[in-house]
Amino acid sequence: MRKHLSLLLIIGMTFCLFAACGMSQEEASIPQSQPAIAEDDFTIPKYDGEPSVAVNGNNPVFDDELKTETSFETYGELDKRGRCTAAMANLSVDTQPSAAEERGDISSVHPSGWRSGQGWERCHLIGWQLSAENDNNRNLVTGTHYMNVDGMLPYENEVAWYIEDTGNHVLYEVEPVFKGKNMICAGVHMQAESVEDNGKGVSFNVFCFNVSPGCEINYKTGEVTVTDEAVASANAFERAYVINRNSMKFHYPSCDSVAKMSEHNKETVTASRQELIKQGYEPCGNCEP
Repeated sequence: MRKHLSLLLIIGMTFCLFAACGMSQEEASIPQSQPAIAEDDFTIPKYDGEPSVAVNGNNPVFDDELKTETSFETYGELDKRGRCTAAMANLSVDTQPSAAEERGDISSVHPSGWRSGQGWERCHLIGWQLSAENDNNRNLVTGTHYMNVDGMLPYENEVAWYIEDTGNHVLYEVEPVFKGKNMICAGVHMQAESVEDNGKGVSFNVFCFNVSPGCEINYKTGEVTVTDEAVASANAFERAYVINRNSMKFHYPSCDSVAKMSEHNKETVTASRQELIKQGYEPCGNCEP
């Protein structure tokens, strides 16, 4: 197990002490000297057309001492290049947003490698539905819609639904993996294990690829080149969008702007990008669908 997990073990064991001293969970974080996970420490799997792939036979690897019924969240400091490191939490109903809590604006955060106009999304390491974290720059990486929605979201949903159904805890870790000095991660390593039932409810160890089919990505600079074939395919591909009948904009369902819409202006539709544009709708400037 990599060195940072031993640091997280210390954090988890001393969580109650930090709380007693008045230190918040966010302040009980990984030391700033901890580097981002690099290819040297993790073998990046080969992308083979699927958004994620199992690691270690899909078996998570956690120290037993971390498997506690005490909720906690830890977010590693950015490394010397400003890149996110590791995020770990023992998730529960206590870490999830309340029913009345609204998702906040994260547009002020520019993760490492961020370039406007390239179709990037701000991807939470530990999703909002699990942590209620908004503009925490230690919890946001520059990622593709493909990684965010096709890769990470199904696993986040699995954990969220399990917690809501059982009230149990799930030990959860997400690490962005960078190749060399690249500012954009090659993907994220996610693993989770439900605590009270020893992994019977939730158990996975996967790598989600930070790619976008049909696009060439410069992981050093964040520049994305889209092929003509990919543009044509994306324009004709039918998928779920959220439209605003007042502003005449259309959005990805994961867009931050969706949470701010008035319900009477909002509608989820299944259509192609091309069809919506023909109907007079314009793509959102934030999520750039």
